[in-house]
Amino acid sequence: MTLPLVIIGAGWAGLAAAARAARSGRRVVLVDEHPYVGGRARSFAEATTGEIIDNGQHLLMGCYHEVLAMLDVAGTAPLLRRQKALQVHFADAAGGHAVLDASMLPGAAGVALGILRLGGLSIADRLGIARLAWRIQRGAVAVAGKTCHEFLTQERQSQRAIERFWEPVVLATLNASVHEAAASLLDAVMRLAFMGSSPQDSTMLLPECGLSDLVEPLVDVVHNSGGTVLLSTSVQSLAIENGLAIGVRLSDGTTIACDGVICAIPPYALQRLLPSTHVPAVCSAITYSPIVSVYLWYDADVVPWTFAALLGTQTQWVFNRRRIGKSADQVVRDYPGHLACTVSAADALAKQTAADVIAQCDADLRRVLPSMQRTSLMHGIVIKERRATPCITPQIEAMRPAIARPYANVVLAGDWTGTGLPATLEGAARSGVLAYEALVGA
Repeated sequence: MTLPLVIIGAGWAGLAAAARAARSGRRVVLVDEHPYVGGRARSFAEATTGEIIDNGQHLLMGCYHEVLAMLDVAGTAPLLRRQKALQVHFADAAGGHAVLDASMLPGAAGVALGILRLGGLSIADRLGIARLAWRIQRGAVAVAGKTCHEFLTQERQSQRAIERFWEPVVLATLNASVHEAAASLLDAVMRLAFMGSSPQDSTMLLPECGLSDLVEPLVDVVHNSGGTVLLSTSVQSLAIENGLAIGVRLSDGTTIACDGVICAIPPYALQRLLPSTHVPAVCSAITYSPIVSVYLWYDADVVPWTFAALLGTQTQWVFNRRRIGKSADQVVRDYPGHLACTVSAADALAKQTAADVIAQCDADLRRVLPSMQRTSLMHGIVIKERRATPCITPQIEAMRPAIARPYANVVLAGDWTGTGLPATLEGAARSGVLAYEALVGA
């Protein structure tokens, strides 16, 4: 029997590699030191309410082709609710409300028209945003080596256009401020997502279940393909002979013989596994950008949108969980309102106490939504993912390796590698697929 491939790490990169292997009939051993799959994108039962929540609210998009392919293998793609056309609400602290509605025309034309009709901006600002979007789609912009702010300023975007349109996009997709994030990644997001060739690419997809429910069936997929999943198991080292990995040594002292290895683990974990001479230089240069997620339960459901970008507040996005997923009837009766707030690039907020963070988000919501004044906060929790994503500056982007092979049959994967995408779920999944194809052939 052919020796298996070993995939170290059962986050979305490792799971995408395992799903690709299953489609190809390759046997794998998937190993993770945690007792769950999904890595930084998973779900769990909240202690007080018993409700299933994610360790951070996620939006997927129609252009997440590798994620959707992975979920097709898992059989869970139908658990995603897809918008008919892109629609994003914007609400500001001054009481203003605007909607980017791309339903008037299909695809990129609909997005462009939605921008031109977007409230809260001058006609000149809207024309400037639409013009830049079309220039990006045609590949007529210069982004190399620039931050998003440098690029947007170069393209004559006004400060109001940056604050009310571009910055929410950058924070949501790149998890970094416009002054830090690489403009090349904003270019990729606009081309692939908002101005993509398929009308479906720009639509948002919302999981109607916990993130773990989307990916846990892949454990059975691996088993049904003759493979093995080892959770709560760490890899101590690689067994190398003549420049090839012939096995992986586990922390319990056993060794798994293998044909090759995909290391789908973060840079800081990779530095503990490989000799320093075999670790890409970017791994020691990367810094991380935190995301703070806040779940709030109220005595009434008064938020009228499924999700919205908040402007002029510390809270950046709010999601109405009662309009997204399904919860037990008793939980809904006990806690009629359930909101998830997210703050990206949340370095300052991550240093505050949970009580202060909850108070801040609650105050932000009440400023934006007058109807919130009639509600009472019943419960709240804060989740601080301090190393949520790598902070990909222009310098880091230039260092990201497309395909990294510390040994001939060992390939690295993860959202930090050079996928051409930000460190999103799709970036992680694409890296896993690229690593698998590099290891065994497309």
